Amino acid sequence: MAGASQALDSLFYPESIAVFGSVKQGKIAHQVITQVVAGAFSGTLYAVNPKGETPEGFPQITAAAGVLDLKEKIDLAVICTPAVFVEQVLDDCGRKKIPIAVILTSGFSEAGNKEGEERLLATAGKQGIRIIGPNCAGIMNTSIRLFASIEVRALPGRTAFITQSGAVGGAVLALAELRGIGFSKFVSYGNRADIGENELLRYLGQDDETDVIAVYLESLQDGRGFLAAARELSGKKPLLIIKSGRSSSGVRAAGSHTGSMAGSDRVFAAMVKQAGAVRVAGMEELLDLCYGFSTLTPPGGRRIAIVTNSGGPGILTSDRGEELGLEIAEPSPAVRKKLKGFLPEHCGFSNPIDLTVEGSGENYRRTLEILLAGGYDGAIAINVATPFLDSSDLAAGIAAAAGQHLNHKPVAAVFMAGKIVESGIERLKQGRVPVFPTGERAASVLAAMSAYYGRAGGGSAIKATGPGGRENGGPDGRPGARLNDRATGAPGARLNDRATGSPIARPERRAPAAAVKEEALPLKAPLKAPVTEPEVVAFLQGEGFPFPAHCFVDSGRQMEKAALEMGFPLVMKIVSPRILHKSDLGGVVLNIDSREELEAAYQDMENRFRESAFQGTMLYKQVSGGTEIIAGIKRDPDFGPVVLAGAGGVLTELLQDSSLRIAPFEKDEALAMLAELKISRLFSGFRGEKSLDLEATADLLVLLSQLSVKYPDIRELDFNPVFVFEEGLLIGDARIIL
Repeated sequence: MAGASQALDSLFYPESIAVFGSVKQGKIAHQVITQVVAGAFSGTLYAVNPKGETPEGFPQITAAAGVLDLKEKIDLAVICTPAVFVEQVLDDCGRKKIPIAVILTSGFSEAGNKEGEERLLATAGKQGIRIIGPNCAGIMNTSIRLFASIEVRALPGRTAFITQSGAVGGAVLALAELRGIGFSKFVSYGNRADIGENELLRYLGQDDETDVIAVYLESLQDGRGFLAAARELSGKKPLLIIKSGRSSSGVRAAGSHTGSMAGSDRVFAAMVKQAGAVRVAGMEELLDLCYGFSTLTPPGGRRIAIVTNSGGPGILTSDRGEELGLEIAEPSPAVRKKLKGFLPEHCGFSNPIDLTVEGSGENYRRTLEILLAGGYDGAIAINVATPFLDSSDLAAGIAAAAGQHLNHKPVAAVFMAGKIVESGIERLKQGRVPVFPTGERAASVLAAMSAYYGRAGGGSAIKATGPGGRENGGPDGRPGARLNDRATGAPGARLNDRATGSPIARPERRAPAAAVKEEALPLKAPLKAPVTEPEVVAFLQGEGFPFPAHCFVDSGRQMEKAALEMGFPLVMKIVSPRILHKSDLGGVVLNIDSREELEAAYQDMENRFRESAFQGTMLYKQVSGGTEIIAGIKRDPDFGPVVLAGAGGVLTELLQDSSLRIAPFEKDEALAMLAELKISRLFSGFRGEKSLDLEATADLLVLLSQLSVKYPDIRELDFNPVFVFEEGLLIGDARIIL
C-alpha cells in the first residue's frame, strides 16, 4: 500500500482524475464534475460509468465504461457509485495503479454496514490503494484550483480545514465565503476507513501553502497518535480543534474520585492543552480564529490597546479582553501626554481611548501609532458608524497605522455596521487589516493568539520558593490528623514499613517519561483483584512512592511491636477484600494515643467485621500538618492513561479543582498542571502561610505518569489525600482498581 505522503501528494496535486458514477444531472458524480470544471482545474478529467456516457453538459470530457479501459495514467479516483459497486470499483482502481481514492458514497459503517467497510479496506490493502472516506464530501486544493467536492468552492487562503463531517465542512465553507475567508486545502474524510486526521495533520504540517490548520472531530481512531501528531504540528503551525460528541459515560462508569473527575471531554480538553493546540467552541469562533491566525501578526504579549469612537462597544471589548486574560492597561503618563497633544480634551484617555464621534482618520492613525510605539503589543480599532461619518477616511487612517506595524504588531479593526461601513471595510481589506464583526470577537482572537504564541516562554505559573511548612492541630489541641479516614501519615518515614525518624520522603525519580512507551512495557501489576491495602502500599512503595510509617497487623503481638517502633498517635484501618469504603462502615479509627486504646480498637474491629472477611488492620503513624491534594490515574478509551491532580481530602467534591494530563509526561508538564489549579497559590505561600514543596509534588505526578504506562492493568488509582509539606510529601491513602 502506498505511503501516506505519496498518496496525499496524488490527492492534492493530481494531474488526472477519474470520477466514477452516474453522470446525469442531479447525480453526485455529475455535481463533482461540475465543480471540478467550474473551478478551472488544469489537469485531465475522466468520467467512468457502466455505459461510458459523457457527462451531460460537458462533451469535452472523455468517458469510459471502466477505468481499465483508459490507457492514460490516473492519479486520483473520486468514487460516487452506489455502495454495492464500490468494492469492485476500488479493486479496478488498484489494478489501474491509482494511488488514492476519495469515496463519497455512503451506506457503510455510518449506516451499520461495518462489514462492507471492512471489505473495502481489505480490497484497498490487497491492491495497494489508499482511501479517503467513505461517506465524505470530497477534497479541495485552491492553489491548483481543484474542487473535487459537492460543497461550495473554497476561496483561496492559507488555512487548511479537515473535517469528519461533510455537512459541518460545507457549512463552514459557506459561512467563510460570506466573510471572505479563504482556505488552502479542504478534506472531508467521513468514516475514516483508512486515512484519517493523524496522517492528514502530519502531511499538512509540512505543507508550504498552509499556515494554519483547523480540524472538526466527532471521534478519534487513535487518541495517543493524535496527541503525537498534534504536538508535532503545534510546534510549527497553529492547530485549531472543534469537537462535538461530548460524553458522560466515562464519568458514570468511574469507581474512584480520579475516575469521576476525569470524564472523557475533560481528557480531550487536557490533550488539546498538552498538544499546544487551541480548542474552539463552535463554527463562528472557528472562522474567527482561522481568519485571525492567518491574517494577523502574532502578538508579542497580552498588552492590548483599544481605540474607539463610541464608549459602549469599547467597554464591551475591554471587558471581554480582560475576561480572557488580555491586559487592557492604561497608557503611561508619557503616552497620555502625547495623545493630549493633539486630541480634544473631551476624549477618553484611559484605554479604551475614546476619540468620540468626532474622531477623524488622522486621529485614528496618530493614536494607534503612539500606542503601538508606547508599550502595547497590539490594538483593536473600533468604528461605530453613523451616516454622516466617512468610514473610508477612518479606515484609511487605521490602515496607515497598521501598515507601520504590519510585521511586528497586530491591528484588528471592527467596523459597525451594515451598508454604511462597506466602503470602509473594503479600504481596510486593501490595507491588509482584518475586520471582525464585534470588538468582543476581535478580543477573543487576540487572546487566543497571545496564549498560543506565548507558550514557548510561559512555563509554570507557580514558583518554588523554598521551605515553609505548616502545622495543623488535632481535635484535642495537639498536632494531629485531619478529621477524615485518609489522614493516615506523618512526617518522618522512609520508604519502608517501620518508623525511622528520617526526613520526609520525596517520590523517587525514574527514567525520563519521554523514554517510556506503553507498547514497550506490557507489564502487569503484580496484584490481583480485589486488592487490599497492604498489597497496594507494598507495591507502590516498591515503585518509589512515599508513605508514612506503617505496618499490617493481624495479632496482638504484632500490634504491640508496631506501636513500640512507630510511637503514638496512630491510625487504624480495617483490611478486608469486601470493604472498600472503610470510613462509611466505621473501619477507621483516628488519634489512638495508648496501647490500651490500640488493643481496644483492634478487638472492636475484629468483632464487628468477623463476618466480612476480616484479615487484620493497617496501622499508620498519624499525620501532623500538611495540605491535602488528590492525585491519581484513569484509563481513557481514546487516550489511555491519564493523570489527575487537584484539591484533596474533604475539598475534593466541594471545589472540583483538578487538572489532567495524558501520560507519560515530564516535569514541566507536571508544573503546568499544578499552575492551573485554584489552590496553586498555596505552593508559593498564600496570605502569609508557608510555602509547600512544589518540586516534590511535580515529581509525584511524573512518577504516576510513568507507573500508568508501565502497568496497563491498573485501570484507576487514587491517592487521596496526599499530604504536602514545606519539604516533601506523604501519601495518606491509596486505592487501586484493576
